[in-house]
Amino acid sequence: MEGYSYQTMKASSQVTFPEDDEVGKLVKALRWEDTFFDKEEGLVAVFDFDYEQIASFRKSVALASMLFPPIFILSTLLCAPCLYQQQINWDVYSQHVAITRDGIKFVKDRRKTGCGLSCTDAGKSSKTVPFDKLTDCDITEPAGATCCCIENVLSVVTVDTASSGGGGGGDVGPTHELSLAGLKEPLKFKQLVWAMKRAANAKGPMQSSAPLSFAPPLQSAMDRGFSNEETNAILRDIRSELIELNANFKNMDK
Repeated sequence: MEGYSYQTMKASSQVTFPEDDEVGKLVKALRWEDTFFDKEEGLVAVFDFDYEQIASFRKSVALASMLFPPIFILSTLLCAPCLYQQQINWDVYSQHVAITRDGIKFVKDRRKTGCGLSCTDAGKSSKTVPFDKLTDCDITEPAGATCCCIENVLSVVTVDTASSGGGGGGDVGPTHELSLAGLKEPLKFKQLVWAMKRAANAKGPMQSSAPLSFAPPLQSAMDRGFSNEETNAILRDIRSELIELNANFKNMDK
């Protein structure tokens, strides 16, 4: 499958970049096959998961885990021995991730769970991490093994914000805003995320569409419905009160 690129999606996403722009250079070199975000407003780029590799790894781990008697008994109650491969496929192929003008958008589409009955379906969920909230985006390369014998083959991209704890979850281990295992191009994802954050920071704070207006006192009074004569009268009263206060202070000094 030839896939999609920034050029083929540009008309629908309404996102354009100058040719010499850092983000533009990165995006124009990308290609993807996932069509889930075709109608997404503000789309910048889509990153494909390596679904086959993710599913294969998780199936191997699940099979090894089920060889342990207590887990096998529990999994039997959840239909796992018969359907575990299909359950993994349902979960793996439901995930999608894209970079939009608003941030990193991760979606898990509606999918079957359990025994595959409609009453056990899991609903669609999505999360967007804004670039201005981003504190870290990094990659953990695969190393070692799971269950002592299954080689870890998936790179994991972790995204943190200040509220996610920055990777420190105390006794329960690291916590992240997003953890994306099995992206085909994790390095390019990381590069684009940081480029988008730098671009957002360069623009400075968001400006209000209606700039603040500072009017002189006389104009403000007139805007509230006072005529010139009424405004002058108010100013005279204020002046008189100030003169009186000044005189009182002088008497106190004596």
